[in-house]
Amino acid sequence: MGITIKELSEISGYSAATISRVVSKKGNVKKETREAIEKLLEMYQYSSKPKPGSDAGTDDPIIMVIIGELHSYYYMELLSVIKSESGKYGIRMLIGFTDNSMEEEERYVRMAMEQQYAGLLFINVRGGEALTFLLNHGNIPVVFLNRGIRFADFDAVISDNYRGGYMITSYLIRMGHRKIGHLMGHTYSSAAQERRRGFEDAMKDAALPVTGSSVYVGELTYESGYQYGEYLIKKGLDYTAVFCGNDTMAVGLRTALERAGVRVPEDISLVCYDDTLYAGNAGLTTVGASPEKLA
Repeated sequence: MGITIKELSEISGYSAATISRVVSKKGNVKKETREAIEKLLEMYQYSSKPKPGSDAGTDDPIIMVIIGELHSYYYMELLSVIKSESGKYGIRMLIGFTDNSMEEEERYVRMAMEQQYAGLLFINVRGGEALTFLLNHGNIPVVFLNRGIRFADFDAVISDNYRGGYMITSYLIRMGHRKIGHLMGHTYSSAAQERRRGFEDAMKDAALPVTGSSVYVGELTYESGYQYGEYLIKKGLDYTAVFCGNDTMAVGLRTALERAGVRVPEDISLVCYDDTLYAGNAGLTTVGASPEKLA
């Protein structure tokens, strides 16, 4: 097996992205840098892959989908739709699971650039300046799904999270609810922040109070929804309705409440965000861009 771009990068000090641009003859590289890298490639008898961005055994192009969480039913649906749609065009999909680690995000990006994949697709991302730098100096297309406010220089497909949060809260208000809580997702998530902003503005526009305890931060998981349910029961049900930041948390919350003898929707109403079959099968009102529409 011949030397890899990563090994050449470690030997020479040039970044893997720069070496990849010289190999693929794409992107801007200073003349002196290009000539030095070409000599390096010749010295180590580097052999590029038959087709950049394709699988070693086929000519099929590959996209890498980088995702931070796999526990949400919404993300499972989204991955399934992406695989189905990309397959129609002869594109293969690889998944890079980061467990919300910025270091893992950067590692997968470097891997995609080294292998010269056909594209990168982010489903949820934490990355900051280091990731932005990598993407800006890369040589492959990048698209963000339902994220991207912090990555304004890149293409993104985003549902209107603010409008969705505002609409679903306004719906509860029209139904006569005045004490409404919000179980939101991760604070680093731009989507969660926009849904929260929509909730708060709808409450303020209806002259309803929003206090520090009105918003509870969850983790988008069934377990965090269940824990929030236990929290509400312990402190007493202050709300007649709760807007959950995703369908998965809503189902966990409903389970905890019903196990404690609280009836949904007779005693408390629950609404949520994502518009998945998961919420529909649980009989919950949900809003948002379905995975089919987003992908």
